[in-house]
Amino acid sequence: MRRAWNPTRRKARHLAWRSGAGLALALVLAGCSSGGHTEAGLAEPAHSVSPDPDYPDVCAPVGADTTGPCLRITLDAIDTARGKEGLLPMVLPADFPSLTVPEQLFVAVDRERVDRGLVPFTGLTNALDADALQGADAARLPARPGPAYGSVATEWIGDVDNGLDADFEWLYNDGPDSGVPGCSDSRTSGCWADRELVLDRFEPRRLVMGAAFDPTGDTSSEDRAGSSLAAVFATSAGAGPYAYTWQQALRAMSAGQLRPLRAVPSSESDTGISDPRHNVAPRPDYTRICAAGGTDNSPTCLGAVLDAINHAHALEGIRPMVLPTGFGQLSIPDQLFVTIDLERMDRGLPVFGGLTKALDRNAQIGADDANDPPDPGQAYDLDDAEWAGGSSNGLDAVYGWMYDDGFDSGNLDCEHRGAAGCWGHRKGILDDFGSGPNLAMGAAIAVNGDTHSGDKGGTSMAVTLAVAGTPVLAFTYSWAQVTAVLAPAAR
Repeated sequence: MRRAWNPTRRKARHLAWRSGAGLALALVLAGCSSGGHTEAGLAEPAHSVSPDPDYPDVCAPVGADTTGPCLRITLDAIDTARGKEGLLPMVLPADFPSLTVPEQLFVAVDRERVDRGLVPFTGLTNALDADALQGADAARLPARPGPAYGSVATEWIGDVDNGLDADFEWLYNDGPDSGVPGCSDSRTSGCWADRELVLDRFEPRRLVMGAAFDPTGDTSSEDRAGSSLAAVFATSAGAGPYAYTWQQALRAMSAGQLRPLRAVPSSESDTGISDPRHNVAPRPDYTRICAAGGTDNSPTCLGAVLDAINHAHALEGIRPMVLPTGFGQLSIPDQLFVTIDLERMDRGLPVFGGLTKALDRNAQIGADDANDPPDPGQAYDLDDAEWAGGSSNGLDAVYGWMYDDGFDSGNLDCEHRGAAGCWGHRKGILDDFGSGPNLAMGAAIAVNGDTHSGDKGGTSMAVTLAVAGTPVLAFTYSWAQVTAVLAPAAR
């Protein structure tokens, strides 16, 4: 089996600020934002800060992304920006990735306030969370809460990965050149308004907050079905009930702290999943069981490959893969789709929604050329392309991509130990594509399409994994169809 992989990860995040969705804000009461802070750590930066490291190029292009690498690299970018203001690095709890996005935003906002000598918000209240949820679901500012609250301010932002992403945008990318409405080299009325809200002193009463996140709630034309995050800042004479408090966050910080990360290690995928130390020899050796050439969808062959996959799963501590009923009757492209989604699902990663005609055609170009499929075009924000020659079925191709992709394998881009292409197919399959209805895939086979020496005339299989710029509405074969025949325990 021979495999080719394009080592350049094609990713095209929208360049406009928050993908043109903008950030809406309102000072519901006059004087809610003091503006023009001059104290150390509160002064407005001279200009917007470009993220260093460039975390948007690592994190998912759509939906939520609370993976460890994304959060830790975003934290490093925040620390770099804070250093320009003379602030120490941000301290976050080690369990930060397991917090909800609203909880992440709350902790980050309080951390920004406390580190500048401001009073923190006591906690997220159930009532204000409900108000924020209405805003997040409708992709707009939350409505003003009742008369029990004073000094109310509301915020909304679209196309954010997590709470730290929103924090960076509000605190460090809210000035000239950021794309914020009303803020340019010639117009400054809208500059740093969000930063001023987050760092407002408010009234001398109990500070409370509400936040909500809808991973597909954005309704703007450029980010339709993208993420939507809303927040409410207020003061109140009362207390609680709280969904999460600053005291809880402090206790978690004392138990351990999240460490910033400069770049994803070369031995990991962008989702933080490590490469195997070496190729995993198939056990059982299905290459001696399946047909020597062409396709083989016999129960004996498929069962042997599945056993080998589950042996490899066990070595990584991953639960066994369970195939849907009728897997052997699926076409090879459908098998490729199902197996790749199962590999992602079994590791807790979001799955692709299904195969599309456009991406199937793209994958077919790769299969016919015995090479990686080409760039599918500007309609996609991110894509990874994989090709395999000489595979018996979809399981066999995915086994090679996932477990036999290092040095001394069929990987054409891993010519020596440590080469950039080693484990590239595996990294592509386990890449950080985000979540939601924009994730789609294409798959194809040319039964006698392999042109490489040693496998000439053998099977040629290719897949295109992609994130569309808009939600995908039509599939030739969907994950919903798979789950309908997948055992409940395996979902």
